[in-house]
Amino acid sequence: MYVKTLNGLSLNGAWQMQLRLYVSWIIGSATAFLFTGNSLLAYPSLLLTVHLVSVIAVVLYALSRQKDNFRLIPKINISLETFLLAFSMALALVVVKDAVDFILPLPQWQELSFTSVNTSSFYTIIVTVLLGAIMEEMLFRGIIMEALLHRYSGGIALLQSSLLYMLAHPDPSQMPGAFLLGLLCGFFYLRLRDLCSCFLIHLTNNAATAILITGGSLQFAITDPATYYTIVGCCVLVLVAGYFLLKRFTFHVKPHSYLSKENIRAKSVLFSEQ
Repeated sequence: MYVKTLNGLSLNGAWQMQLRLYVSWIIGSATAFLFTGNSLLAYPSLLLTVHLVSVIAVVLYALSRQKDNFRLIPKINISLETFLLAFSMALALVVVKDAVDFILPLPQWQELSFTSVNTSSFYTIIVTVLLGAIMEEMLFRGIIMEALLHRYSGGIALLQSSLLYMLAHPDPSQMPGAFLLGLLCGFFYLRLRDLCSCFLIHLTNNAATAILITGGSLQFAITDPATYYTIVGCCVLVLVAGYFLLKRFTFHVKPHSYLSKENIRAKSVLFSEQ
């Protein structure tokens, strides 16, 4: 599954897409305040719903109002090797993210945290783990990163889309982990140009994070730090090994680089012929 683009996006266009997300947040928050009389932060489930609806609104805007530039291709394409690699790297990243959150002295805004919205009800679990993951990948990898790849190198598209994804998580304690997750999903998309592996990584990350939160991983880090950091080190090795394995699995796929005007014109012709 992927989103085909004819014209791509400039860096300014990618930020405009992010601003549409922020505007949707503001409109949703203002509407909720008018009906409840309280800040949206007092209602974790409603906060999560506003975020999900905002992402859906931006995705639908791109696919409908900008349909001359974006078109969804709903073709499932994932191999067994890719599935196993994405799943194992996603689990390893959860542990590494947990260690980063433990080491960095970042403040946590409990009202915006994954803990408060993910474990409060069955509804928030489904929305956070499943729907939110799918729609965020559609926006940040399927639309923004794909469109940036049409005009810029893979490195620029990867870093820019990961930065925007990080900024979509305003809790400071979540930002490093969100950036790392964006890099992992973006790397798979860069190598495969397909969203199926990105969906799998994001879903696995959210589900495993919920389990890790419930199990109290930080307490384990305090009571048995040697074992904890040994596990973290092993997970780092899994991520490094996975990086090279994915490059090996996709060695036959040419990197999607658009560094020159000639490449941009050639790709535009290719897309128009499909």
